[in-house]
Amino acid sequence: MTDLIINRRSTRKYLDKDIDDSIIKQIIDCGRNAPFGGKPVPMCQVTEYIIIKEKEIKNKLALNYEDRQFIKKAPVIIAILANKNNDPKYKEYILSSGLAIENMIIGAQSLGLGTCILSCFINYEKHEEDKNILRDVLKLPNNIELIALLTLGYKDESETIVEKKLREYNDVVNFNTYSMKDKK
Repeated sequence: MTDLIINRRSTRKYLDKDIDDSIIKQIIDCGRNAPFGGKPVPMCQVTEYIIIKEKEIKNKLALNYEDRQFIKKAPVIIAILANKNNDPKYKEYILSSGLAIENMIIGAQSLGLGTCILSCFINYEKHEEDKNILRDVLKLPNNIELIALLTLGYKDESETIVEKKLREYNDVVNFNTYSMKDKK
């Protein structure tokens, strides 16, 4: 299982191949089974999803960013949402949705599918207009927060994947308390 996590890379080039709805459901179920804040009852599960296959909507979600144009060719985009009305006192909905996203990414990887997560500008004031465009395209009411977009598809093996460079273990791990000693 750790190999799925360690060897996973974001995919931006997909085969023109449909994904069966039963596979998409399995991936959503991975998200639904992620840990979430609050009591273990349905109303405390704030994360919701939109499955997007329609070309016109995918084209609009790409916005005018050069590095987002690949999403137009992804067979499926899943919009990950937080319904803030489900548990109004719970303010950690981004964390709960993030856990769901990670489960979906690993679930997709285990099924031979590639994914790429895209920001939806939740905390970027300078991108307020872009965030509003995404919200309008998806027809989101005010109580629904758009957390991220996740592309999904069968990997095109011709894609060149840049090797991920990670900080060293000792540069990111502290014991008992935080120490800046010998950290850059």
